[in-house]
Amino acid sequence: MNNNSPKGFLIFTCLIIIFSAMKFAQQLVVPFLLAIFISFICAPPLNYLNSKRIPPVISVSIIIIFLISFSLLITYIIGNSINNLGKSLPHYKVKFENQIQSLNEFFSSNGLELNVSLLNQYVDPSTIMQFFANSISAFGNVLTNYFIILLIVAFTLLEISLLSQKVTAILNSKKKIKDFEFLEDKINKYLAIKTIVSAITGLVIFISLSILKIDYAILWGIIAFFFNFIPNIGSILAAIPAVLLSFLQFDISVMLLVVLIYGAVNIVMGNIIEPKYLGKELGLSTLVVFISLIFWGWLLGPVGMILSIPLTIIAKIILENNESTRWVAILLSRKIS
Repeated sequence: MNNNSPKGFLIFTCLIIIFSAMKFAQQLVVPFLLAIFISFICAPPLNYLNSKRIPPVISVSIIIIFLISFSLLITYIIGNSINNLGKSLPHYKVKFENQIQSLNEFFSSNGLELNVSLLNQYVDPSTIMQFFANSISAFGNVLTNYFIILLIVAFTLLEISLLSQKVTAILNSKKKIKDFEFLEDKINKYLAIKTIVSAITGLVIFISLSILKIDYAILWGIIAFFFNFIPNIGSILAAIPAVLLSFLQFDISVMLLVVLIYGAVNIVMGNIIEPKYLGKELGLSTLVVFISLIFWGWLLGPVGMILSIPLTIIAKIILENNESTRWVAILLSRKIS
């Protein structure tokens, strides 16, 4: 019998237990992981403040104050927009029925039939809008523990300056220390680039929709920012409510223009800008990215979808540094090296 079989079975069993515990303790695990995620994003500005010889406590306080102010602003905008959107849903439903009727008349004049009753039965704009409202609310439910999240972020940032020293003392191996620094640098780079790209994406979407006078343009910009962290499908999902609303407000020509705007932004950001600065850094195959999105989303909910890439990168690097699990890391990789 292969000696690696019992060890492999033991590792597999341990993973099942760990993932089951994470699923069971999701309400505790998610805020903690989100806090670590925010800490990684805040690490570069913290290092910049420290380089200016600002005391660590003051540097961390500046960042925490900024996070609180930013969060309150975003919460106010989202809450106010969703509240107004909820009140407008019956109005949009009526407009949808009118638009479908107009389309039916257009098709009928050209000898084509449109099944209006079927469309009204299966395509309900209020349901689609409600889905996105619920998705944003799901993030809001996580942020109910925001005070605890901020505390974890604050203490994590205070420990960052001592982290490398502690890791050196614990690992006591140049190779392991180098691997840890490589992991930290890779995640920092991914989160920094992804945050900048997402912010630009949200800003461009907000400005474009504002010019077209689409209702709640700032809400769709914020959704574009957050959903851009979700790989593969995030940018597509973010476009749906704005595209639908443009059709309800105006007509199909404006809707196609909004589709074109989202498509152009996502092509430039997702296929040109991101790959240029990020593509070679991930080292994950497209299939693995998609599977990790589904897996971490199932395990940790909406936040898991956002954290899917950093968590998978961590898993891949850990697997690479163990002879018995290196084959799994190769399967996760974009290429064999």
